[in-house]
Amino acid sequence: MTAIDVSVAPPPSRPRFWRVFLRQRSAVIGGAIVLIVAIVALLSPWLAPHPYDATDLVNVWAPPDSVNWLGTDKLGRDILSRLIVGARTSLVVALSVLAITFLFGVTLGMVAGYFGGRVEAAIMRTADVTLAFPEVVFAILIAAMLGPGVSTIIIALALVWWPGVARLARSLVIVQKEELYVDAAILAGASPWHILRVHLLPNIVAPLIVRASVGVGFIIMAEATLSFLGLGVQEPTPSWGGMIRDGLPALRTDPMLACAGSAVLGVTIIGFNLLGDGLRDALDPRLHRS
Repeated sequence: MTAIDVSVAPPPSRPRFWRVFLRQRSAVIGGAIVLIVAIVALLSPWLAPHPYDATDLVNVWAPPDSVNWLGTDKLGRDILSRLIVGARTSLVVALSVLAITFLFGVTLGMVAGYFGGRVEAAIMRTADVTLAFPEVVFAILIAAMLGPGVSTIIIALALVWWPGVARLARSLVIVQKEELYVDAAILAGASPWHILRVHLLPNIVAPLIVRASVGVGFIIMAEATLSFLGLGVQEPTPSWGGMIRDGLPALRTDPMLACAGSAVLGVTIIGFNLLGDGLRDALDPRLHRS
């Protein structure tokens, strides 16, 4: 995971942002990958050449041909169609987890950083308890207790990911609340909640955007891991992790299913990580790798 310096520079102008971003070849490649995945996910009902759940038991583990471009799986379902619809599954889970974690994580982190004292201690000790567990292991534990399903994945990953977001937001607010514009707002009679929402939040948004873009890659990987273990997305809904699991028994004789799922998953994660690095450098040149 990319480390983020909590010192925040003024937001860059739009021309400078695009100039710095487009200068980085890796960022452009990452952005292109993310854009393609997003378009495929959005248009998946129309792009998929066959219904993703249509079975053909006479045509199981078929090799690629003119009808099934990547072949079929153990139930005769078209692999390409399931890969395409699987992109939608991954992005729906990732965006849902991001929305929940940023709503609660950023709010709690900003409150902890601004008010301090017992409020900060209570919030951050709760976060520390969660962070004491390895992220994926903790998500597996929660999913095992709640049972498999898309909602289970979203809840499990949100519970795993909010503490890191809260700690980042807290650190950023601690730095920013010492700035003169906050003192001016206090002297003008602004309430703490007004200061948090109107003054502090816009000034810490750049590192949060970077965190979100990198976090999507982690969430997609974690969703695939849970689905691979049978704790995530259930049949017949396609998931890249589930496709890899289904393809392993036939890896030597029919490797297309496992290899295609692994390739798409890996490229997507790399794309989001490259995009996150590019956004970090473009939004604030002082946000460096550790």
